[in-house]
Amino acid sequence: MKRFIHIPKNAGTSIRSWVSPMDYNDTKEELPEYIKSIGMDKHLPHSKLKPNSMFDSQFAVVRNPWARMVSLYHDKQHPHTKTMSFLTFISHLDHFTYEDHWWCNPPHKCFAQQLDWISINGKPMIDVLPFNNLQENLEEYLGHQVFLEHKNSGHGFTNYKSFYNDYSKLKVAKHFAKDIEHFGFTFETEATRNIINGP
Repeated sequence: MKRFIHIPKNAGTSIRSWVSPMDYNDTKEELPEYIKSIGMDKHLPHSKLKPNSMFDSQFAVVRNPWARMVSLYHDKQHPHTKTMSFLTFISHLDHFTYEDHWWCNPPHKCFAQQLDWISINGKPMIDVLPFNNLQENLEEYLGHQVFLEHKNSGHGFTNYKSFYNDYSKLKVAKHFAKDIEHFGFTFETEATRNIINGP
C-alpha cells in the first residue's frame, strides 16, 4: 500500500483511510508528547522519517497556498490560540521557523513550504498529486476506486479569494515563492507543474 505524507489542510483526513499513513513510529526524531496525544503525529515530513520508512513508496497532495492559508485560518481554533483576524493570522508568516515547528501545531505555526514536506535538501523525493480533481487523480494513482468524504474541511468556507487584499495576497506569494515557482500555482489556480495528473 502507498505511504502518505499528510501535508495539513490538503484533504489528508479524507485520504488517510485509503492509504497507509505515517505516524510517530515512522519518525527518526522525538515528538513532543502533547503532539502525539492530540493526534498531530500524522503530519510528518519526508525528511523526518526513519530510513526504512523513507524507502516506502510515498506520495503527497499539494494545494494552492492562498486557499490553504484560508483553510488553516478556519482551523486555528486551539486552546492556546487567541481569536485573530485573517490579516493578523497572515502576519505570523514573518516569524515562522521550520525547524522549531515542523510538526505543525497550532495552525498559525504551520507555514512550511509544501516542498519542505516532500524534499530532502531541497530535492523533491516523492510523488505529488494536485488538489483539484483529487478523487479522479487518486483513483488513477492508486489503481482502484476510492470515495473521498469531505472531512475537516475548513468550516464550510467556499471563496478563499474574498479573504485577501493586495497586501495579504502579496505576503502569501512572497512566503510561498518556492512552492509557487515549483508547482506553477497562481492566485486563481492549483498546481500545474511537477505533479502527477490522472486521466
